[in-house]
Amino acid sequence: MRNSPLMRTLLLLLLIAASGQSVADAQRDYNLGIEAYRDGDLAEAADYFERSAGKGYVEAQVELAGMYLKGEGVEKDAADAASWYLKAARQGHAGSQYKLAQLFREGNGVTRDTTRTYRWLRRAALQGLADAQYDLGLAYLHGDGIRQDSTRAARWFLHAAEQGLARAQYQLAAAYFQGTGVEKDAGLAARWLKRAAEQGDEKSQFDLGMLHAYGTGVEQDYDEAIYWLVEAAGQGSSQAQFNLGVIHERGLGVEEDLGKAAEWFRKAAERGDPAAQFSLGKLHVLGKGLPTDYVMAYTWLTLAAAQEYPDATRSLRILEEQMSPHQVGEAQKISRELWNSIRQSSLD
Repeated sequence: MRNSPLMRTLLLLLLIAASGQSVADAQRDYNLGIEAYRDGDLAEAADYFERSAGKGYVEAQVELAGMYLKGEGVEKDAADAASWYLKAARQGHAGSQYKLAQLFREGNGVTRDTTRTYRWLRRAALQGLADAQYDLGLAYLHGDGIRQDSTRAARWFLHAAEQGLARAQYQLAAAYFQGTGVEKDAGLAARWLKRAAEQGDEKSQFDLGMLHAYGTGVEQDYDEAIYWLVEAAGQGSSQAQFNLGVIHERGLGVEEDLGKAAEWFRKAAERGDPAAQFSLGKLHVLGKGLPTDYVMAYTWLTLAAAQEYPDATRSLRILEEQMSPHQVGEAQKISRELWNSIRQSSLD
């Protein structure tokens, strides 16, 4: 009777029912954990997630791992975070595989291990996780922990770029522009740059603007160049700000306007760009676009010279002959204050 087909069938049905109930309980605990987290009760959320995670519910394992990593509702513990990420990763959760790769790369909660880093990174990448594909591309590009291979790097960048990851689109554009791992193609580089630029990627906006200014891979078009450079400048790109100054100073595709040039040079100079600092100093010396002001000219040239910008030191010596010792002292004082301000801004 014990081994009868009927008994085996009944036992199987009981196991299936118990399994189904366990899954339902795990999902219920997970949902309660989400509610508690949204209400700000992190300790209760962690408790519910742990109950659900212990029953093998992968989403709860992921949430609990994140809480241990950040110290939310539980004592911060990277080792516990890694343990829960490992459980989720083994169930095929791509995001957990990626996080686990990061932990092995950093030696955070686990022993630093290059082999395990790239094993988990590759698993996440093969599942289509764009961030993992991008990181794997970078690793192949630089030979970071694995054999350098520009072709494989470009291939992984392409996978991530096709999913819309802007930084991968930028790297792929660079590969096409330089012919690294792919056949050199400035036109394709420009097309990938545009896709990233349209997503707001600052470096892509700057590079695309410069391609339009020079007519490389695209038709020369200063309106387009200015548009993309202004976009990058608005995000704080000192290179874009400086080049906008050059465009207005030289009247490239626009009417020459030294006042606007000075405005853009100042923005870049205040972000520490030595070329902009030199250009601003020059305009102050000549009184073009700005009032003639030897003190401010000396100030900006001093900052450019401190960064070894060509001709800045020689220009300072020539200018100093036209100034009184009091003016030089004042300029040196202002330059120290500006330098400290620039350094502080770069740290913020």
